This record gives sequence, C-alpha cells and structure tokens, in this order.
Amino acid sequence: MRKSIIRRFTRTPEIPTASTADVAFLLILFFMVTTVFRATALNLRIVLPKAKSTERILIRRNVTHLWIDNQGRVFIDDSLVPKEKVSSRISPKIAENPDLVTILNIHQDIDYGTVDVVLDQLKEARAFKITFATEFGG
Repeated sequence: MRKSIIRRFTRTPEIPTASTADVAFLLILFFMVTTVFRATALNLRIVLPKAKSTERILIRRNVTHLWIDNQGRVFIDDSLVPKEKVSSRISPKIAENPDLVTILNIHQDIDYGTVDVVLDQLKEARAFKITFATEFGG
C-alpha cells in the first residue's frame, strides 16, 4: 500500500517550455544589434558629398593636413607617406599636441576603401579630431 501512495503523489518534473520562444527571440535580437558589419567587405563605392556650408579653421598650430590624390598616394604636411605608415607619422604629433586637428583633403574620384584604410590608421594613432575638407556649393 505504501508504494501506491508514493506513486500517486510523486509527479515527474516538467520543464516549462512556454518561454523558449521569448528567449530565442531575445537571443536573435541581441546578436542582430551587437553584430558589426563592415562596409569594406562589400566594396561599396560611396560618393562623398559637397558641403553647403563650410567653416574655416583659423588656428594653424593645431592643424595637420593629410592629402590623398587621385592615384591614392597619401601626403602628410607635404611629405609622401605609405598608407600603412600614417599611424606612425601622426602618433608623435598627437602625443606632442593632443588638440591637433587632422584635415583630410581627399580627391573626389578616390575609392572609399583607401579612405577607410587611412581612417583606420588615424584611429590607431588616436587622432580623433578629424575634418574633411570640401568644396563650397552642393
């Protein structure tokens, strides 16, 4: 008799499955929001716009100029620099003057991949004050 009483009152444990759809949805949403997509992997060609209004930077000592010509060559303050060495040339200037503004003068026909490489180099050098030079009239 004791066995029948124990069997009657003992239930098999159940795992509630009502919230599994919610958990799956939250995981999908989390990974969609936190995933970083690189535009350079798609080889997107982005046309940089012309500015409708411009602002002049008058303080010359806090400025360094970086040019990219139509052949993809990079010049920093009138000296030719390989794209991979931009970080090593800008880092000492940033260490000397943390308020340094880097003005990018980029030819309009240059592909964005080259610009992205240079921007990554500037980020590596911790040059976060960047201005794009534009032509007036858009």
